[in-house]
Amino acid sequence: MPDDGIICLDNGMYKIWFARNYRTHVSNTILLDNALATMGAGLPSAMMAAMLHRRKRVMAVCGDGGFMMNSQELETAIRLNLNLVVLIIEDRGYGMIRWKQQAEGFLDFGLTFNNPEFVQYAEAYGARATRVNATEELAPALEAAFQNGGVHLVIVPIDYSENRRVLIDELNARPDHLD
Repeated sequence: MPDDGIICLDNGMYKIWFARNYRTHVSNTILLDNALATMGAGLPSAMMAAMLHRRKRVMAVCGDGGFMMNSQELETAIRLNLNLVVLIIEDRGYGMIRWKQQAEGFLDFGLTFNNPEFVQYAEAYGARATRVNATEELAPALEAAFQNGGVHLVIVPIDYSENRRVLIDELNARPDHLD
């Protein structure tokens, strides 16, 4: 993303990683609903940003669960002729809730689901879509999506198995950790 590009985060496990690692250089270029944890807010937020800033790159970053809560708005984005990339982080589950329950020692119950085939789903609305199958495909897929314009989904399967080690076990093992 360029310094003035706008990223709109939905809510999910990936938001923690963005908050820790994504650096902004211009104010109002990362939009997130941090207090209310509203799933489904990423796509509509990005649509509004794309309407207000037609010359800037705008990307929604959504988990698959959050995306499906407002995915029908693809029709609106296409009808309004928006230039918008939607990065879908696909874990086929409610990753943030799973992580929180795991941290409390609860069993993983009722947190997985099946998705539609997102490439075909996007095409059904008239959008373009790309499925990323390897790390090195991500940057070129995003660049191509931005270059092509219009509404484009980039689907990235993700493995959250490191979350417990990094965000629970290692933090609890720190000498300055307070219970």
